[in-house]
Amino acid sequence: MDRSDAAGLAIAVVVHVAVFALLSASFLFNQKPMKSLETPIEVSLVDEVGLVATAPQSRVPPAESRAPDAGPPEDAAPPQPQEAAPAPVPPAPQPDPVPPPKPAEKAKPQPKKPTPESPQKAAKSPPKREATPATPAKPTRKASTGTDPASDKPRPRGSRLGDDFLKGLTDKPSTSRSTTPRAAVIDAKALASIQDAISRQIQPCADRQVNPGPGANEIITVLNLRLNPDGTLAATPTMVRQIGTDGEAGRYSRRVIDLGIAAFKGCSPLRLPPEYYQTPNGGWNNINYKWQLR
Repeated sequence: MDRSDAAGLAIAVVVHVAVFALLSASFLFNQKPMKSLETPIEVSLVDEVGLVATAPQSRVPPAESRAPDAGPPEDAAPPQPQEAAPAPVPPAPQPDPVPPPKPAEKAKPQPKKPTPESPQKAAKSPPKREATPATPAKPTRKASTGTDPASDKPRPRGSRLGDDFLKGLTDKPSTSRSTTPRAAVIDAKALASIQDAISRQIQPCADRQVNPGPGANEIITVLNLRLNPDGTLAATPTMVRQIGTDGEAGRYSRRVIDLGIAAFKGCSPLRLPPEYYQTPNGGWNNINYKWQLR
């Protein structure tokens, strides 16, 4: 092998190695990544939760509605009379026996006379008709008195509507247009939400009040609010008690009360959930509110 052949062989080897390297690199870079099998879940954060009034579910089943007895039970049906056994039918009379014919005399043989046939049996008497037993008359049924212990018939009942089913109804038309049912109870969470709603709605009017002096904003006044269903004031708010009137701040106690009353008068009517207006354990129709200057 001369030098030219060796150089050609070396070039061929280098070209083959380069082609192999390019094919391998393209195979590695063209592989598609595997898709993730996990599916993302969207999560939304809620800052506030609305009020929901729910009536408590009673664990005691309601009593069965039973209507009063409308009348006494019917008496048991009288026992059916037993049919009398039919009288035995008398046997048919037997016909009288016929005497046998006399034999002919032997002394004088004579041609035999035809033996007279025995007379026909007496005609049978027509069968007598069986006497039909008289049908016993059905006893007259007495009116039910409800005293028969053998009666197994159900006691008749009247309507399930009592005599007082119209109690509470009136012929006067109702003026109420509310279709929202009242909540069964008002819990601490609902009460706190109502207090927050009142604070937000009277805050614009509270911001317009002027602080009468140092220490007045430390006085906490509990005001009693009596509201109508539409959120308006049914009466002027009254002071229940005050906290923080010790020292020099005590001289502003009356002024703080007047400012609180003015704030409620200026920002009424209040928009509050109607289902909590009046419940068996309270409602915002008569509620105490803690008033404090900011």
